[in-house]
Amino acid sequence: MLRSFVFAFVLSALALALSCAGTDNVKTPEQIQQEAACVENIEKGDYDRAETRCDICLEYNSRSAECLNGLGLIWYVRGVEDKARDYYKMAIRENNDFAQAWNNLGVLEFVKKEFDAAAYNFEKSIEIDPRYLDGRYNLALSHLRLAEVRRAAAYTTEAESAAAQGKAVDQNKVWFNISEGDRSYINEHYDKAEKEYRKIFELYPNHINSYRDMGLIMTYRAQLEQTENRRQEWIGDAEQYFVRCLDLDPQKEECHESVAHLFLAVGRFDEALFHYVQCLAANKNNPVCAKEIKLAYGGSQLKGEALQEYVNQLAENPGYAPGHYGFCIALFDRGLTEMAVTECENALKLDETLCLAHYQLALHFKTVLDRDLALEHARGLLSCAKEEPRFASEIEQCKEIITALEVQ
Repeated sequence: MLRSFVFAFVLSALALALSCAGTDNVKTPEQIQQEAACVENIEKGDYDRAETRCDICLEYNSRSAECLNGLGLIWYVRGVEDKARDYYKMAIRENNDFAQAWNNLGVLEFVKKEFDAAAYNFEKSIEIDPRYLDGRYNLALSHLRLAEVRRAAAYTTEAESAAAQGKAVDQNKVWFNISEGDRSYINEHYDKAEKEYRKIFELYPNHINSYRDMGLIMTYRAQLEQTENRRQEWIGDAEQYFVRCLDLDPQKEECHESVAHLFLAVGRFDEALFHYVQCLAANKNNPVCAKEIKLAYGGSQLKGEALQEYVNQLAENPGYAPGHYGFCIALFDRGLTEMAVTECENALKLDETLCLAHYQLALHFKTVLDRDLALEHARGLLSCAKEEPRFASEIEQCKEIITALEVQ
């Protein structure tokens, strides 16, 4: 299912408008000053002052597309969408090559779930400015939503048909029975969305949300695919896009949620469990992660009374440092070292006095020949433990690590 995408926020468009939107009229210094003040106050969230400044701007030039667009943004934020639409259209009448106003008009259609109309406006915006990120991302997202609306309807039709015949609904195979018309429409819009996302990767290679969205497209294609080899290829592609998203932002909640859901679906329960924990660390109120972490634990090989207690604690309180440390140990025991390192590091970020997390990391980095990190965590253990008898063995081993590595 499609979850909480965020379309490119329209307020950023106005900030670009002053440099990107040109008119035939020569602007007076006073008009330029009022336009800038309108923008500045919108960015501050002071919409009353912004409206006043835009009004003054229009007194200098009643045809100022930038200030008409600014008033549209102000009324959009206030929830008066009809008035916002009127101002966007007036801005476009004054300057038909105003990419930001076309984008903002598209957003109004998008929020009404009129995705075809939204796509038309977003496409107009990038015809004017092919590098306009908001417009291109919103266009890609509109095609993705068009595919998902049809996909959801097709699923409902097949599920209801099976129920009417007294058949059980197999959620993994119901996609194989959707009509060719539905399948063609869905794939057409996935293809159109993918085309725009690939252009974004070339123009803006670090645009995080695009990688997440592409991962979802590959996940959904895998569900529609009847050939197992091709299905596995789609799954591999989805994983790569989600991993790229997390490379760019290791704390990105939506990317942890998405890759965890993918791993859960294909039976990689240990990895799913790890990413659900990271998702909840980013947002403990994420309903999908809170629900599915229990499913991941149910299939995980990391089971144990102690770990179950940690998982339950992390689901309730993602800021519980001992829970992250306990999960770290379980992951090391399973040989999932990269995930284990992340969890021990998470534990230390939350509580620097978790001495044994330093110890585990010192041992790990010594094993993988990372001298600097091994020394850092060995010294971290000594600083933390302060010769306490209960850490005698760990202190001795860390002193040996330091002696050996300092000699090198």
